[in-house]
Amino acid sequence: MRSEYAGSQTVWDSEKKISTMDDDYLKYEYWMASLYKISDNRRRQGCLLAGGAKQMYVLSADQLKGMHYFSDEEIRYIDESRKTFDPERQWSGFLNRGIRFLPYTHMDYPDKLRHIYDPPFAVYVKGCLPDMSVKSIAVVGARACSEYGRSVAQMLGRMLAEHGAQVVSGMAVGIDSASHAGALSANGNTYAVLGSGCDICYPKSSANIYNNILAGRGGIISELAPGTNPLPQFFPRRNRIISALSDAVVVVEAKKRSGSLITADLALEQGKDVYAVPGRYTDTLSAGCNHLIEQGAGILADMDHFLKNTGVVSECRTKEMTIKINLDKLPLEKEERVVYSGLDFNPKFINSIIDETGLDFLTVLSALDSLKKKHLVQETFQNYFCKKL
Repeated sequence: MRSEYAGSQTVWDSEKKISTMDDDYLKYEYWMASLYKISDNRRRQGCLLAGGAKQMYVLSADQLKGMHYFSDEEIRYIDESRKTFDPERQWSGFLNRGIRFLPYTHMDYPDKLRHIYDPPFAVYVKGCLPDMSVKSIAVVGARACSEYGRSVAQMLGRMLAEHGAQVVSGMAVGIDSASHAGALSANGNTYAVLGSGCDICYPKSSANIYNNILAGRGGIISELAPGTNPLPQFFPRRNRIISALSDAVVVVEAKKRSGSLITADLALEQGKDVYAVPGRYTDTLSAGCNHLIEQGAGILADMDHFLKNTGVVSECRTKEMTIKINLDKLPLEKEERVVYSGLDFNPKFINSIIDETGLDFLTVLSALDSLKKKHLVQETFQNYFCKKL
């Protein structure tokens, strides 16, 4: 399709994949990517009509109006941006950031992302993108998660990484960070999609995860320009990228109304499988997961079946993953066995453990200390203990 505005330049095609990092091409795409007040789809279509981002940049306000596409407000916005955005200077400064810029037309723009509804005009990447030939599983859930949910998410991340799958999440506190941490503990590849620029670690409490992802073979991904601070409206939109880059989405814990359920809905719209970890009826953090199961989501109750169903492994060759540990095979003293059998994955106050076991304070304390050293029990808060996955 050739536009009257394209001049003698090569026609810009929305499906054309540019194979080279041509600065003259990229610096104008970089300008277009900065026009975030215009939707991704409208920017892509505008470039198609004009013949390319460079042609868009040189068109006068009257010529833009003559396209009969942009509104008067959008034309004013584009015109104002050209007064402050110098593509040459801005692009030169960007090149020193150690970040990859991949507009929609670049051949390295992820195909999984390209074909969703409303794909980002461009993505920015620190580190690597997920390998499209390798299974990727998103693990998401509540920020204010329970210790049980955190343990499950960490176990999931670790198990997926051990079987060669890539783990995708949003690096938020809680379930997201736990899944990244689990993958990293197995030296696996994990990818964080941020609701800020990829050069801004948010939340700051995830700094270790952010740095360890970049130190390994994973990556930090965002559709927002470097330097963009996190805002509430950015997070629901980034969820479509998390689901798009994944072959399946797992929700570990979620309230009835949560961003994790938005991710699950987007995954279903994109034709992806959704799984949920079931929880107790009375748990607020399980309401979202139980609702997903009621709506037809897969139940993650058996790791072997999950790995097979998602294609992570072709055969059931993983060891049986169960929440309960066979006490007969654990080298425990009598008191340790009594204390351990009275614990579960929800933290218990030490006084409750004393009441339930009938043991005295010093005996319980000694048993808990021994169980911690054997990595069977963890103290989540002062004097609160639970089993460790």
